[in-house]
Amino acid sequence: MSMKKAKVLIAAAALALLLGGCGKGSTENTVSSTETAKAEPTEALLILYGDESQRMREFSENEFHDRVLDEINVDVTIQYLPWSEYAGGKSELMLSSGEKFATYTDIAYLSKCISKGYYADLTDAVDKYAGHIKEYCGGDSAFDVWTIDGKVYAIPMGNNPNAGENYVISARRDIMDEVGMDSLDSIEDVEKFYQLAKEKYPEIVGISRGGMNLLNLNAAIASDVNVLKLDNFVMTDGNKVDDDSVYSYYESEEYRQMCEITRRWNQMGIIPSYLLSNSSQGDAEFVNGNGLFASGTNNTVFEFMDMVKKSTPNAVFENFFLGDKKRKPLMSRGTYTTAFAVSANVEGAELEGYVKLIDLLQSSQEWVDFITYGVKDKDYKLTEDGQVERITQENLFDTWMPNNINFKRYPTYATEEQIETFKNWDEDSILQKNIGFAFDMTPVKTEYAQLLAIEQEYLNPISSGFVDYEEALPAAIEKLKQAGLDKYVEEYQRQFSEFMAKKNGE
Repeated sequence: MSMKKAKVLIAAAALALLLGGCGKGSTENTVSSTETAKAEPTEALLILYGDESQRMREFSENEFHDRVLDEINVDVTIQYLPWSEYAGGKSELMLSSGEKFATYTDIAYLSKCISKGYYADLTDAVDKYAGHIKEYCGGDSAFDVWTIDGKVYAIPMGNNPNAGENYVISARRDIMDEVGMDSLDSIEDVEKFYQLAKEKYPEIVGISRGGMNLLNLNAAIASDVNVLKLDNFVMTDGNKVDDDSVYSYYESEEYRQMCEITRRWNQMGIIPSYLLSNSSQGDAEFVNGNGLFASGTNNTVFEFMDMVKKSTPNAVFENFFLGDKKRKPLMSRGTYTTAFAVSANVEGAELEGYVKLIDLLQSSQEWVDFITYGVKDKDYKLTEDGQVERITQENLFDTWMPNNINFKRYPTYATEEQIETFKNWDEDSILQKNIGFAFDMTPVKTEYAQLLAIEQEYLNPISSGFVDYEEALPAAIEKLKQAGLDKYVEEYQRQFSEFMAKKNGE
């Protein structure tokens, strides 16, 4: 028997004993145990990803568990899996085998799972028990991206400014100052900064976390097309908000230009030779303060500094949108602000318990502080101006997960400029036109599986600059064609056109 289950049973037994003793007196005002006793708690399993700290294990089994049980009568357990198991692997095996749990999802994976019947319909439970999410996380529209055919399949978590998400490169501001650079506005600026930094710090690494995301380069290439990837293989022009046209991403001129840059960066050393096969080494270099750049979002300037300051106290990060700053589509909540989906066979009071749980975690400043920083005066303290000073350095819930502009606590090292940049990040952004669209993979699921395998083997090395684009792409495209790329794009176009026509009232 688990410690948590034992706690629940002991509490129930104590209550029953108390009620039994009280029942021997006058019967006039006696209330039966069935009327007074708290209902049997529902169970909930949250699957999170990454490394679980010792303090998180203690926190989840004790303070967090007990408080959730007390407030909403849910007996919650947290289990961690490696990030490699996200959107596949063990987590998908758990879904397919009917295990009961909730975990976060993205919009592409949401669509895939719904087509396989893996996720529960949360619509009614959300209407009843997600009031705090609607109040603090963007209103009813927060659920739009997680709604398919009028049914809600995931519960958003957080409310984070997210324009141009993953179109951002985070760089070491402190080293920029040392070498006399004010800003990174272009590809040339990045290359110049790297060369100057290498002269001063020969052992420093270029791209050191998050791999090389081509979308970082989107606004800096010589094209009028604002690349908005709809999935791995299909893109659209984010600038044309009413246009339903989709294109094969790997056959686009924009992809070619991006690959030209990554090839050059690979040869220059900006992209380390090990990054494609050993991303954990890049992560380690980054945490040790030995990395210049990382793929990021607007909030990672704080997250990255939290990581790196442990080894390099003077480290400062700043986010840069390379190129035209007005070419940043407002990315959906599926990319950074996450959402929790519940496995399909959870129903009734148990399903309602999951919705109550996710809603509770975003119900107040107190709760967001609790899951982010832990127990006040034990794990953290607040300064007079409301900034956080960590006592416990071990991670609890990942800070990006509950990040909410309504409850945001800024670290003591955050400058006013960084805070204002964060608050105003969404200004001049372009609304992402595919919000609310979910591709039904069923007609092309075989083709998609084949395309993913070819992408992994042939396209990823090209995208990261390890293989020359001009030499390797024709053969890779031919393999994609043989696997059914044209059929896949055609089906995507059909469904997306239907969605856009309905959206535009046609």
